[in-house]
Amino acid sequence: MLNLLALGFGAGLRYVEANRMPGFDELNAEKIHLWSQPRMYQPRTPVAPPLAADSTAAVRNTLCLALENISQANFQDLQTLMQANGIDSAQCTYEFDKKLAWWVFWPPEYEAARRDKALQSIHAAGVKDVLPIIQGAMAQAFSVGVFISASQARQYRDSLRSKGLDKIEYGPRPGIGYLRLGCQVDEPDRLARFETALPAWAKPVDAAQCQAGLKPRRP
Repeated sequence: MLNLLALGFGAGLRYVEANRMPGFDELNAEKIHLWSQPRMYQPRTPVAPPLAADSTAAVRNTLCLALENISQANFQDLQTLMQANGIDSAQCTYEFDKKLAWWVFWPPEYEAARRDKALQSIHAAGVKDVLPIIQGAMAQAFSVGVFISASQARQYRDSLRSKGLDKIEYGPRPGIGYLRLGCQVDEPDRLARFETALPAWAKPVDAAQCQAGLKPRRP
């Protein structure tokens, strides 16, 4: 009996010896992280996504102008300037604060006889809605229609000219107030030349003011 107890006690000592924890002098110091020295948190640096090519091009190729109380003469000068720089009217969009911003008209006639003759020609072309303008910069002109868009006014102007009314014109209505002109052109150099040649009354502003009209409207 004593022999069995001695054998069991000896086996237990050998098991404990084989599985005991290593001493402090045997530990790997490189794997020890003391509570007093926690690992520093290093957040991942966010990487900004690259700008889309289309967005960059849109800013580069876009011009927004602020125009206030543009006259018919100024409108025609601006159209001439656009044509001289190779910018088609379909590449630009006018934005007004008012809805019916465009009109078609016979230019002012300052002699009574000429006004009567012009009115007869207009009626002969089948135009029934004629409004004489009696005040303002366009006094002595005849309004023959108002429209929402420039393309509608231009088409009506062309149709009346085809009927022999060669003097008929179109443009922004007199006293229309504040408006914006947004142009989007594929060639940045062409747009830059146009901007350089702009008159003082056409003021470039932030392109965001013309965002609603940056997509050109086809006539």
